[in-house]
Order: sequence, then structure tokens, then C-alpha cells
Amino acid sequence: MITIRRNILVVNFLALIIFSGIAGAETGKTPDPGAVVLGKGLYEKHCQVCHQKDGVGETPIPWSIRKPGYFTAMPLNETSHAWHHTDEQLANMIFEGLRRTKRMPAFKEVISEKEVYDIVAYIKSLWSARIIACQGPQHMRCMQ
Repeated sequence: MITIRRNILVVNFLALIIFSGIAGAETGKTPDPGAVVLGKGLYEKHCQVCHQKDGVGETPIPWSIRKPGYFTAMPLNETSHAWHHTDEQLANMIFEGLRRTKRMPAFKEVISEKEVYDIVAYIKSLWSARIIACQGPQHMRCMQ
């Protein structure tokens, strides 16, 4: 009887992880295709206006002519350093926003945690398999 209860608890726990959406994106792993589809729609609605189509980012403005505190939206594809961050760090930036600029607001009142990880999954879909394998803390070892 105890074994059956334990097995039910394990199955429920695994189902919670799988269907929570957080499993849709995992640092260094290819994102779940379903999460990518959902994330693309959310990205287009909330992120594309600044980070542009396909995550190419805005054209940088030279520091000598830009307003103080103004930051252009960085590329999220593999041409910039977004892939140096873990999925959790990327999700946190989306959820909490960035203090250094008002251009990157917190989305925690707008979208759910699952939706944030769907956006991260979409962003990762813009990266090559090599970049995904080098994501996060191991990016320094991969670049040698």
C-alpha cells in the first residue's frame, strides 16, 4: 500500500513538472516545441516592439548622442550575449524587469511564470544547437 502511494506521488510530481511549462525550457537543452509556439505569440505581443522580429534587437545608438539612462534593446538571438544567461536568469529579467532602464519593465503583473518560460523557449529557438549546448555558465568553456 505504501509503495502504491509513493508511486502515485512520484507520478503526480513528474506530471506537475512536465505540465507546469517550466520544463519547456531548460538551460543547455533544446526547448520544447509546444512551448516555442506559445512563446512566439507572447514574444510578438510583448517583446517584439523593442527586441524586433526574430530577436535581432535595436540598432545601437552611440553613447555620445543617446540620452542618459537610455539603453537600446539588445539582440536575443545568438549574435549577442543572451545565451550566456541561464533560463532562470532570462526568465527573471522578463518577470522582474531591469532596474537600470525603464525600457525593460517587469512583466510579473502581465504574464504568468509559465508564459515567461514559454518566451524563454521561443528565444532559445533562435539559437543554434551549438549555442544552446554552450548556454549559461559553460559558455566560457565552449568559447575556448
